[in-house]
Formats: sequence, structure tokens, C-alpha cells
Amino acid sequence: MLSEFKFTANIRDYEMNKPFSANMMMIGMLLFSCSGCETSESSPASEDVAPVADGLAVEHYGAMREVMREGKTEARVRLVDVVAKPHAYAVGALEGLAGEVTIVNGEVWISRVSPDGELTVTGPEPVEDDSATLLTVGYVPKWHQTTIETAVTGLEFEALIEEFAESKGLDRTRPFPFRLEGQLAKIDLHVINGYCPIATDASVQEKKPWRWLNSDPVTANIVGFYAPNAVAVMTHHGTSLHTHAIVMVNDAKQIGHVDNVIVEPGMTLFVPEL
Repeated sequence: MLSEFKFTANIRDYEMNKPFSANMMMIGMLLFSCSGCETSESSPASEDVAPVADGLAVEHYGAMREVMREGKTEARVRLVDVVAKPHAYAVGALEGLAGEVTIVNGEVWISRVSPDGELTVTGPEPVEDDSATLLTVGYVPKWHQTTIETAVTGLEFEALIEEFAESKGLDRTRPFPFRLEGQLAKIDLHVINGYCPIATDASVQEKKPWRWLNSDPVTANIVGFYAPNAVAVMTHHGTSLHTHAIVMVNDAKQIGHVDNVIVEPGMTLFVPEL
């Protein structure tokens, strides 16, 4: 039986973390970091899904400190159940922190590290036995889009997402999914391998995370969540974003958690259409 912690979009954890989030944002860390590696306790949440705005809801499964720090990595939601509803977009981690979960319009992509340290990617159909211990999911049938005009990273990219979302009627004080497509000159990815490489010293671990940094421009499909004031609940310290990327390298998919990226002019940014 799955143990479930469902974080709904309007619970008070956001407000509780506001002061700390605001201070940490001034540090100017990298755009993306290992999600939820350091976090405070989360209180139980309602079983109901609270709307972020009309026609849009975000669900979050898993108490991050319990998972990353206390080793409580049990299954909390089956992936087949997540995609039973159409137009699912999600990012998260497998049960046991055995790999990364990336869902794009109902396609379920699982990234794992093989015993020899290589990346293995399976999908797009969900496997009956696969469950997530951490997962943020939104259901979006339609999207607004805009073209990025200047190169941005870090807090500049967060501000760009905020401004575009607000111009389309989204409440930027609440979490929502976003997408980014196009060619990138720089992107860093990792895939967990039984532990978070920031919460745990990888140098003393037998298993190593998979890491990848592109040497040539690549075409990327990025899916993520903008979640302000959700530090230690849905995002890592210093950022309001949690993102995964799908890139094609030699006709093979490389899929992982985004550690750092420079968003290029000409890329397309998508936010939900309500």
C-alpha cells in the first residue's frame, strides 16, 4: 500500500517559508539545483487538490526532508495513476531515489544509473510497478507561448517566467508548470542514484550519480515548475524552480535534473493557458 503525502498548492507551507526564501534568493545561486536536498519538515496536507487558478491545479507528493535526509523513500504515488488523467506534466524522483521521473504530456520517462555508471532511459509508457517518492505534477491541455529575446539565467529567468505568466492571467504567487524548448549552448544535468548528491557526499558513496555537461549546442525540451515561496517544500534553497530536461545526443535521449542552464535567444517559453 502506498504511503502518500500530497502537497496542495495553497497550503500554508509557502507562507511559512517566505522570509527564509527571500533572504536566500539574494545569494544568487545557480538557476537549478538538486530539488529538495535540504528542507524543513512538511506538515500533513489535505487529500483534496487546491486550484492554483481556474482550470489549473498542482499536486506535490513527498515530504522532502523525510526523503532526502531521513531516508524515508517509500512509494507515495504510482506513475500509472498520475497519467490516468490526460495532459500530465511532472518532475520528481523514483521510489528509493532510484532515478528521476520526467512526465511530458502523459509520456513517462524514467532515468536510472546502471551498475556500470551509464545512463538508462525508459519510456514513454509507464511501468505498472514504478512509483515516485517525490513528485510535482500539473495537468495542462493548452499553453501560451513567447519567444525568448535575450540570454538569461538564474533569477533573470525566474523574473521572465513571472512576467509572462502574469501577463497571461496566472497568479504568480502560486505554483504552476512551465516548458522551454529550443537550442541550448550550456546545460548541466544529473540523475540521482540512491541519494541526492548535494544532501549526501558522493565521494564517500559506492554508487555515483550520473552527470552530464554538453560540449556542443543541443536541442532541449525542458519541463519544470515555478513555485515561489516554496523553498524546502517544492524547490531547493535559492531558487523558485524545479526542472528536468530531455536532450538528444547521438539520436539517444539524455534526461535528467537540470543543475544549470543558460536560456538562449530564440527559445520558446510556455505557460499554462487557463
